[in-house]
Amino acid sequence: MSLELLNTIGTWLGPIITAVGFVFVWNQLKRERVSLETQTAWQVYGLSLNIQTLFIDNPELRPYFHDEAPMPVAEPERSKVLAMAEIICDHLESLVLSKEAMDIDVMNVWVPYMHGLYRKSPAIRDFLRHENEGYRYAKEFTDIISSAASGANG
Repeated sequence: MSLELLNTIGTWLGPIITAVGFVFVWNQLKRERVSLETQTAWQVYGLSLNIQTLFIDNPELRPYFHDEAPMPVAEPERSKVLAMAEIICDHLESLVLSKEAMDIDVMNVWVPYMHGLYRKSPAIRDFLRHENEGYRYAKEFTDIISSAASGANG
């Protein structure tokens, strides 16, 4: 084989091999994305199950978050409700902050849930309004919550 023929073959094979490499990398990245979304979804649902377990263990708290029961005044019930509100808000904030690693369909299920919870829970509204114990939440989370307050999406 002549040097000229080898040079021509190399000129054509180089881009083909590069393209095949890019396709391989692209497919690997897509698989990694799916894996990340799946892992994030399982973590989100794991946190949700933990919160549901708290409601199972403390059924007297559920009306403060799902049935529009007014905030209790008496202790220790008031502190328990505020603690539960904090746990729920932390969970919801973590959802919002994880949205880049989450399938859009999963996030689209949670936003209306956040809105409904905000509307039905004086405890959540009170907790966020007073920023109890100095906690501040990410703007992305408070923007979603404030859109529930204004009646948007949900």
